[in-house]
Amino acid sequence: MNETVRSPETLRLAAKYVWWTPPDVVVSEGMSRLVANVMEMGTWEDASALIECVGIDLFREVLKSPPAGVISDRSLAFWHYRLGEHGTPPRSRRRFI
Repeated sequence: MNETVRSPETLRLAAKYVWWTPPDVVVSEGMSRLVANVMEMGTWEDASALIECVGIDLFREVLKSPPAGVISDRSLAFWHYRLGEHGTPPRSRRRFI
């Protein structure tokens, strides 16, 4: 695992934004869920700190294919423009099983 990703800061953010799962599990299973939750609920400071830890490319990946029901249309539009994406912002998708 990349030591930049498994840092005290990512563990702190995982505990704060994915509180129902132990931080070590969140970090070891991949950061997409944490990034999505920070994109939806995070403060500007926490989002900036996570971008420093995991890189802006992971935020772009999550924006292209967000987990169903996690990120609102408003947050998707904000991050679309914040990350410098072009065109129409994405809309949230619901997936039914």
